[in-house]
Amino acid sequence: MGTEAQPFGSWHLRGGRYEQHGLPVEVLSEFARYERLVVDVAKALYMRRHPTRQRAPRQFSQFSLRLSDVREGSVIPVLEAPRGEDSPLFENYDAGVFDEARLIIQEALKSVGDGGTIPSNFPPNALREFSRFGRSLQDGEFIYFDEGHPSEATYSQNIRRTIQELARLDRFEVETLVIGQITGVYADDGTFKIRLAKNGKVIAGRFSSDDIVPDLRQYLDVSALAPTVSVSSVAIQSINDDIIEIQDVLNIEPVLPADWSERLTELHKLEAGWLEGTGEVVVRRVLRRVESLLLELLDSGIERPYIYPTERGGVQLEWSSSAGEVTAEITKTEEIEIYAFSKSRDDELDKSFTAHQLEEAAQFLLGGIQQYAR
Repeated sequence: MGTEAQPFGSWHLRGGRYEQHGLPVEVLSEFARYERLVVDVAKALYMRRHPTRQRAPRQFSQFSLRLSDVREGSVIPVLEAPRGEDSPLFENYDAGVFDEARLIIQEALKSVGDGGTIPSNFPPNALREFSRFGRSLQDGEFIYFDEGHPSEATYSQNIRRTIQELARLDRFEVETLVIGQITGVYADDGTFKIRLAKNGKVIAGRFSSDDIVPDLRQYLDVSALAPTVSVSSVAIQSINDDIIEIQDVLNIEPVLPADWSERLTELHKLEAGWLEGTGEVVVRRVLRRVESLLLELLDSGIERPYIYPTERGGVQLEWSSSAGEVTAEITKTEEIEIYAFSKSRDDELDKSFTAHQLEEAAQFLLGGIQQYAR
């Protein structure tokens, strides 16, 4: 059975150019902007439901809308979203996330049109695309969404101008997960510092409950290699999705499984000469790169690798099965060298990546593990 499709909401364009026959060509770009907006909002909804994930699944990049018809009176474009076995939509309770995104967009349009603000459930990182949508609208032209339904909303240039004014706010209070390492805890004034895993920037945080202090101190980054933690928090976020500060901590827990983090801590404690008088120290920078690579792989459900220090100050990860073996060495210079081979056939993989190609290395490594070590 191939891909099926069904209407994705309804549009009705009225006023100005839309009172004439046909659809103006310059309006076609609006459908692409709308598609990007739906995807941005849907991603944010998905990540709220799956707080332990580091990024949204690749299915989101496969979502596409199609303009299947343009009907008379004034102009009624018909957008359809895919359904069926080839659909990028999810099979579980996330399957309706794109329709939910569509309704949240219309809820925001209705709120702004009624003189209110952008609702708090609208994802801040989708505001930029939200302010771009409707660029081709001229004064006196309108888009009516889902007319006659509870979710109906209207869009116009006046509403778009208001959205742009509201979107110029560069700080938003959000509930989100902040990933990083705790670098300081100051119980007397209820503050702490965290180094963000995303960009290495150290930001300030506050906590309202003293009960959180033991957890913060447990993961404090002092002499030992502290694990990367996930801080469920109320935070201030910029329109570019950057965390500016943490206003309160709701919960904190390590991101990697405990035994994975403990093994990295063991490697950090190795002294020079650990291998019968030879063996270089594994520096913190290399271990952070190893941790980042493991975090990239964690959502795929892979088994824990064997984790070894190398004589030259690197770290080797190894996955082995009856079918084959896969290794990834993170060198002292933070390069990632991946090698895989089959035990039953003349087949192997061999590729190197720079420190800036972490995501590409993780995808290549995951493919090797699935092919050779499962």
